[in-house]
Amino acid sequence: MHPRLAQILSDYTRPVPTPAGMTSRELVRRAIRFEDPPRIPYSFVVPLESDFFEVILADRLSAERGPDRPTELGAIYYDEWGVGQEVTGRGWDHAFEHPLADLSQVDDFPFPDLAAVDRFERLRPFIEEAARAGKYVVGFDPIMAFERMRSLVGFEELMVAPYIQPDGLRRLIARLTDLTVAIVNRWADLGQVDAFMTWEDWGLQTGLQMKIDTFREFYRPHYARIADAAHARGLHFIWHNCGQILDMIPDMIDMGVDVVQLDQPRLMGHDRLAQAFGGRICFWNTVDIQWSVEPGVTEGELRAEAKRMRQAYGRFHGGFMARQYPQPQDIELAPERCLAIAQAFRAEN
Repeated sequence: MHPRLAQILSDYTRPVPTPAGMTSRELVRRAIRFEDPPRIPYSFVVPLESDFFEVILADRLSAERGPDRPTELGAIYYDEWGVGQEVTGRGWDHAFEHPLADLSQVDDFPFPDLAAVDRFERLRPFIEEAARAGKYVVGFDPIMAFERMRSLVGFEELMVAPYIQPDGLRRLIARLTDLTVAIVNRWADLGQVDAFMTWEDWGLQTGLQMKIDTFREFYRPHYARIADAAHARGLHFIWHNCGQILDMIPDMIDMGVDVVQLDQPRLMGHDRLAQAFGGRICFWNTVDIQWSVEPGVTEGELRAEAKRMRQAYGRFHGGFMARQYPQPQDIELAPERCLAIAQAFRAEN
């Protein structure tokens, strides 16, 4: 591994200040369980300080980039799912060719073996180091079922699939869920992982991408199965979800989601979220990534926003954790803004 990458991982696993006799892991667990953590758990990029160890960072820094995945802006390649991708220069690329637009082909489609043991064993040393440092270790979801379906099927085709290809859609979701559950068990088998986290955006700016009844009919049973699999192995289930998802959060709670990670909480309103769901699910929020990058926002306003979030969500003996957006370059969030956000949350501790 390049020395610079090794240094990043070393910094990331360094313990952060915690109350005497308590680790970061215990702080996070208390926040999730509403057991009066003595301070807000946090995850910052600038500076690189965190109560968490998100294994996806170690995976990205330690993995060798294959020759079939170029880095040049606009370059074309095919990922391991057979999806045609165009390099964007950001943390995600643009899918332009969708091999499962015809869902009648799903039974014969060759899924990559993302649950292969060696994919997880190579990450064991990083996990063990993080556990020794007292971190709360978060295993990642390499599938992200809804995002994966959008790339495999195409967005428009996926939106109409419940009406014109319902059987194929059900079979695709079931296969992706089977593989996701296998991955949950791989993380649990490593023995020192505390949570399973997925990144799946179901919201637009004004509401969900589909009717809530469609979600409940086609998708909810599968996410409930993933949550049950995580809980059966002693893992929390963390779900990053962007957009306006107010109508979906009650279902997430009923399914057993432990933590919802929001990057756009202002779309729904802090007081509204806290009044409706406080004490029932833990929020792991950034300062809103659309608002915080606006040129006119001041450091004083960032501090006021952090205080507002603490006051709204902090009335339930826990249930709130602070986060910086982990890829600030992708949203053009300046390092000074990142630092101001970290300082603002620290000021509330």
